[in-house]
Amino acid sequence: MANLSRCIKNAGGKYLEQVELFDVYQGKGIAEGKKSVAFNLTLRAEDRSLTGEEAETSVKAILAALEKEYGAVLR
Repeated sequence: MANLSRCIKNAGGKYLEQVELFDVYQGKGIAEGKKSVAFNLTLRAEDRSLTGEEAETSVKAILAALEKEYGAVLR
């Protein structure tokens, strides 16, 4: 999971403050050989509140990087 965290950190941009893995699931509802993982992301600007657009841009960049590097899909 360290590789996934590293990918998230690299793609998250300047507002990504923290990445924390909080769940890994394999079993019913998940394809054979696949895992479902969940991360808590903390996005923050030091001087103000983020706009929804800024947060969404960071999350989209993270999802695109995970898809490109690992074939990950959002469930």
